[in-house]
Amino acid sequence: MVRIEKKKLYEEIADRIITQIKDGEFEIDEKLPSIQKLAQDYGVGQASIREALNALRVMGLVEIRHGEGTFVKHIKPKVFSKEMAVYTKKDIIDLLEVRKIIEVGAAGRAAVKHSEEDLQNIKDALEQMKLAVNNKAIGEQSDFAFHLAIAKATKNELLAQLLEEVSDKVKTTMKETRKIWIYTETKSIEKLYKEHLEIYEAIKQKDVKLSEEKMLKHLEEVEYVLLEHLETK
Repeated sequence: MVRIEKKKLYEEIADRIITQIKDGEFEIDEKLPSIQKLAQDYGVGQASIREALNALRVMGLVEIRHGEGTFVKHIKPKVFSKEMAVYTKKDIIDLLEVRKIIEVGAAGRAAVKHSEEDLQNIKDALEQMKLAVNNKAIGEQSDFAFHLAIAKATKNELLAQLLEEVSDKVKTTMKETRKIWIYTETKSIEKLYKEHLEIYEAIKQKDVKLSEEKMLKHLEEVEYVLLEHLETK
């Protein structure tokens, strides 16, 4: 296995273990390999493995039984990742309010103003999102590219700039929303893709009202998922 060399090493390891759990390599209630074996498999130190397992424990995905080992659990994660932990409930509400103000109107304008090239850019991002679904990846980069392509399709440069100004925060919430849905229900991430597909189809049909409705419905769903999950912190 290729050695992991990114900054947040334990997070990379945790993500790999999560993928293995989702892929069925580790079953519910199954004991994970020993710390020594995991360290050998990932080509990292045992301290990094311990950090990763502790992170998974805090998220509620594994249970560490002293003297026995680490076992896979089947409950949704209890907290956001470290990256998301800096955001308060008000921060999320404010961000989603900004996104509604910018993106609902942008979807309507894109329905009127888009060129064939704009439509293709939106579709390309959508196809990348579908690949992420098929590969069981998070896919927040293609998600953001989809929304940015819609903003650019309005032909209003300021709209796209406004979205890019908050891009880091938007990508973080996209990533967390997708993680929550992947952990809680396999079909949920497919539902998320379908919501984006419906937005694209409405824009393609040049239906202003429907485009705005589909975008608003999507953002309200994101807000609900994030805020409900925040209550479990």
